[in-house]
Amino acid sequence: MSHGGGEGGGDRWLVSYADFITLLMVLFVVLYSMGQVDVEKYKMLAENLRSAFAGGGPVKVVSSNISTGGGTSKDGAPNPIVVPGIPQKPPISEEVAGDLAAMLAASNLGSEVSVQTSIDGVLISLSEKLLFPAGSSVLQDSAYPVLDTIIGMLKTTENQIKIVGHTDDLQPSNSDYSNNWDLSLGRAMMIGDYMIDSGISPNRLIITGRGEFDPIFPNDSPEHRALNSRADIVVVYQVDSNVITSGSKLNIP
Repeated sequence: MSHGGGEGGGDRWLVSYADFITLLMVLFVVLYSMGQVDVEKYKMLAENLRSAFAGGGPVKVVSSNISTGGGTSKDGAPNPIVVPGIPQKPPISEEVAGDLAAMLAASNLGSEVSVQTSIDGVLISLSEKLLFPAGSSVLQDSAYPVLDTIIGMLKTTENQIKIVGHTDDLQPSNSDYSNNWDLSLGRAMMIGDYMIDSGISPNRLIITGRGEFDPIFPNDSPEHRALNSRADIVVVYQVDSNVITSGSKLNIP
């Protein structure tokens, strides 16, 4: 009797193991079901969008909170769906950056100039070698053709203009500047003064200096320090307001 009871007690772990397997199976079934719901929703959304673009009738939406406006404007012209965070068309700043880069290249002025788009708009980065003698904020002769080309383009717009001076991490060799903040700000102000003298309205300008604190590269070589010591001119383009945030409703104008 005692021997039989011992064997029965040894098999009791099977009951707990079976319960664990059952719970594990239920968990996977629930997870699979949740995944299938999401897949079906995505299938419904994809099919409705495909149907709308193919002219198959009004869009049917998965959620009643999503707007169901038509896919064309009032004059009948097609109007794309507004996707969260994406403008309806490429920002005009990209076109301006391309035009300006081509203009500088055609004038043989592009070797010391970088033109690209940034979060603010068009970023024009000018090297210290092009603009200033080392440790100075006095514009040198090679700066004027490039600045005149940029100013000619700026006169065709009404956008705000940020002028940001930068330095490397070495202390200024010119005793007129106690630190790199002063030197970078002095350089930005010198460019701003020249723009104003050339006809740019001062109320368009934002002038600031970043000193050594916004480097492009680590200040670990003369070449990198030369690249970090620069002046940036940013033509500010506001992001198209016809975008929606993650918390907004999907809108089809």
